[in-house]
Amino acid sequence: MMSAACRRTPRRRVGPSSAEQRRNRRVMKISQVFGPTVQGEGSAAGRHCLFVRTFDCNLECNFCDTAYTWAVTDEKAAKTRSGKRYERDEPLYGLKHMDAAAVLDRLRALWDIEHRPTIIVISGGEPMMQQRELVPLLEQLRGWGHEVHIETAGTIAPLAEFNELVTQYNVSPKLASSGNRLSKRFKPEALAALRDSGRAWFKFVVTEDWETDLAEIDRIVVDVALAPQRVMVMPEGSDGRTNITTAQKMVDAALRRGFGLSFRNHVFLWNEDPDR
Repeated sequence: MMSAACRRTPRRRVGPSSAEQRRNRRVMKISQVFGPTVQGEGSAAGRHCLFVRTFDCNLECNFCDTAYTWAVTDEKAAKTRSGKRYERDEPLYGLKHMDAAAVLDRLRALWDIEHRPTIIVISGGEPMMQQRELVPLLEQLRGWGHEVHIETAGTIAPLAEFNELVTQYNVSPKLASSGNRLSKRFKPEALAALRDSGRAWFKFVVTEDWETDLAEIDRIVVDVALAPQRVMVMPEGSDGRTNITTAQKMVDAALRRGFGLSFRNHVFLWNEDPDR
């Protein structure tokens, strides 16, 4: 006679477990999803891509060109050159709470993401503040063959589950010219972790006071043991003339150091249109 234990019907798993469902419902803070466009800056400049711009940042750069992702109080707005305070709920660029499925739907409306791999740039704000929340999105994008590039200021070290899904880090450590205090903007341990990932390129924004900025970059390169061939400098400025003028002044000094030079190509193409 069959025992009661043998008569039990095996449990069949139907669909994702509750833990997987919670994982897939991780909610991200998003500002905008746009493209197709070209990457404007750094080692991947000129390449076809789509952008997912996250909301919120742990820094307050005075020259920030995406201050709408964080300058939503009078105190924060005062840190920017314009002094403009943005509305957190502004429909186009304000805060949107979205899970991976919602972001993928936005991307799908822009590009055939399931069949035409490209680069997906996760920018900000500071996307490294949302690593766990971003994991389900990155998993799906990598599953479809996309490269995932993360733009970060390099103040937060990558988590293991996040790091394994990233194709490239575009790290832009902030200098004194950004207006952030040193203890907030310079995190050697985080920069070293990104360096050791083997996936990081380092891009420094250089202002018209380029000699001072290059001297500070020299100190960071030595302190964090960055490979000069992985370092690029980029002129700060929201117009083409400023970009060209600053680049012409600093380029020879940068080349002697072994650094590369990046322009802000989207400034030349679209005059800082936030949707390109």
